[in-house]
Amino acid sequence: MAFITQAEWGRKHNYSRQYVNKLVNNGIIRLHNGKIDEEEADMAIAAVRQPMKASKNDSLTDLNNLSTVLLKTRIKSELEKVKYLEIKNKEAEKSLVSADGVRIAAFNKGRMVRDALLNIPDRVASMLAKETDTNRIHEILTKEIRQIIEEILDSG
Repeated sequence: MAFITQAEWGRKHNYSRQYVNKLVNNGIIRLHNGKIDEEEADMAIAAVRQPMKASKNDSLTDLNNLSTVLLKTRIKSELEKVKYLEIKNKEAEKSLVSADGVRIAAFNKGRMVRDALLNIPDRVASMLAKETDTNRIHEILTKEIRQIIEEILDSG
């Protein structure tokens, strides 16, 4: 257990003072009365550089942690697969449709409604021109609008 200064340890391993200070501040290397335990620091650096290689004391703990992480990752992956398959199943059953398909259908239906409403004056202008009774004019317009609405509803 040789305790040396941060600068000595950094020079020994060809690290800059800033890098050694960063390792100390991040808690990778621990200080003991302002000095570094050389063996402990070397093991800490080795563990950081090669996380799959565990130290002799921590091999069982790290192995358990690794298996736990792998198990959690696998569970998460399986859940994502289930969600994906549910979506594909709903698409196949036609109970789930794409948002783009809905937008296109709504746009086309809106265009059909607009065109039908814009054609009303052309169809009824001659009939309304000879009418003087406001009730009769109202009746003609109402009939035309209802007819358009029924045609749109019947077209699906």
